[in-house]
Amino acid sequence: MKPAHKEPAVAESRGPGRPRDEEVKRRILEAAEQLLENVGFTSATVDAIAERAGASKATVYRWWPNKASVLIDAFRQAVGEELPFPDTGIFEEDLRQQVRLFANLLMSRKGRVLAAVLRAAQQDPEVKSAFREYWLVPRRAEARHAMDRHRRRGDMPADLDLDTAIDLLYGPLYYQMLTGYRELSLEYADEVVRVAISGLRARK
Repeated sequence: MKPAHKEPAVAESRGPGRPRDEEVKRRILEAAEQLLENVGFTSATVDAIAERAGASKATVYRWWPNKASVLIDAFRQAVGEELPFPDTGIFEEDLRQQVRLFANLLMSRKGRVLAAVLRAAQQDPEVKSAFREYWLVPRRAEARHAMDRHRRRGDMPADLDLDTAIDLLYGPLYYQMLTGYRELSLEYADEVVRVAISGLRARK
């Protein structure tokens, strides 16, 4: 597929207040996300990303060290709006809504993309490193911020390890996605939250 734009044209037509580099970077992320949807994680290439974005491979590598990094970064940014951390003021409801949103994602086509990345990460240290840096670290940072909000409100024990709490909530969903032992559903997500909250409350 021929790129819709060329980098020099962007330099000439960029609008006020929008640096050329940021525009090119945005196009690269959009191209990477589109290729993930169309051809999948394994078949997408940096060459195809660059061509679709109207950029050079060197430009892609300026911001990301490898294919896995740009694809996973694009995926995280693309699904970010689908995975907010609600703040209803009610501990149980916030957790229920967020875990349900994540379960919905895993049950969708995008969940299959995430599963493919995780499978690749088991075999390829480069993918494993990119998955940690561009997905796990930023997503868990957002989750810790949300959980800490509830800890400060007294909803959880003051000495609770937030990473362990996050593992309790999201670990079961990743497990079912990868093993298929039980079918993922919103009912399953609700049960995970119920059991996790029961354990958290018991420590108070």
